Amino acid sequence: MSVLKGLIPLITRKLFFKAALFLLLAASACLNAAIPSLDFITGKALFEKLWVFAPSSTGASDGLGPYFNARSCHTCHADGGRGSLQHRTVQLNDSVYGQQLQAFTRPGVTAEAEFALVAESVAPNLSRPRVDVSTWHAGVPDSMAMSVRLPPTLAGLGLLAAIPDAAVLALADPDDADGDGISGRVNRLADNRVGRFGWKASQPDLRTQTGRALSLDLGLGNPVFPSAAGDCRPAQTDCANAAMAGDSLEVDDTGMSLILSYVSAVPVLDPVKSPAMAHGKTLFNQVGCQACHGGLSVAGGPEPYTDLLLHDMGPGLADSLSEGSANGSEWRTAPLWGLGRRPADSGYLHDGRAATLAEAIAWHDGEAAPARAAYRQLNEADKRDVITFLNGL
Repeated sequence: MSVLKGLIPLITRKLFFKAALFLLLAASACLNAAIPSLDFITGKALFEKLWVFAPSSTGASDGLGPYFNARSCHTCHADGGRGSLQHRTVQLNDSVYGQQLQAFTRPGVTAEAEFALVAESVAPNLSRPRVDVSTWHAGVPDSMAMSVRLPPTLAGLGLLAAIPDAAVLALADPDDADGDGISGRVNRLADNRVGRFGWKASQPDLRTQTGRALSLDLGLGNPVFPSAAGDCRPAQTDCANAAMAGDSLEVDDTGMSLILSYVSAVPVLDPVKSPAMAHGKTLFNQVGCQACHGGLSVAGGPEPYTDLLLHDMGPGLADSLSEGSANGSEWRTAPLWGLGRRPADSGYLHDGRAATLAEAIAWHDGEAAPARAAYRQLNEADKRDVITFLNGL
């Protein structure tokens, strides 16, 4: 009996430690499912890092500019979200000024231009931003084609990237063969790849999209756009001279991979559930919005409400800038998920011109004109439910 009494505490301790180990492993498994990966966390830190001019004592963070619009990716995409009106950019395609007008320069570099965005009224209660350039510092551009762009949200980009090209191509109907008035088409790029990212679907994948942003917005050389001079052009001599000759990539392959780990994993929140939300979705489909804002699904996420195709949105939304095969009036159907979860000072549509969702709907024209007209025929209560649905995404 004495031997048995001596074993009981030992057995009890062993059982306790085994139970504790089991609970620890179970908790660890649950936590690992919820905790982001180390690459995601490190990529987020790089995404939020403030860059400085080169040369600098902080060599891992220098290389900003010579032209730039922000010192970090986070500035225009706070917490992976949609940008504010103050972070809009001016896109162009010019041999003198490059692909984007940058608002800032490093010391000693002449600004590209003196410009501002002004509101231009085009109809009662409708206005759009216009680029007002008072001075061009490198001479007159060879093209006046410009387009104002609002930084889009990063939420769900990895889910969109995983959609097979075949699924997008299956929705294309460039000649409106089914006669429904919707002729969405793919933006075929110069290398024959399918464009899917950007307001005009001009970028084929997240790596290219991210590399372009690093180059144009921050002036950082990277594996996709390796020039340390960023968007400098030969006519902008002081900009080119300010770039460090032979400088290594400011964002190397490892850095790019880490940033992509974050960008591709920014989550999408599930839609709000309510009777008004459900009724609004039914009306959204009935008036015909789903003809463009529908057709694709993603694995592991809510419905994105896009077909990733180009659609002619009419002259009101048209700009003068073509991208790939997309002309001025063609825009990629923007995903609607997260639409209601945007900064208070952010607008709607590609340039942020619409202050409300009702105003954004009013701008829809071209292929979207019938859906806009059907929405206008709804009674006020039904219109509110459609807006409730959109705000709940």
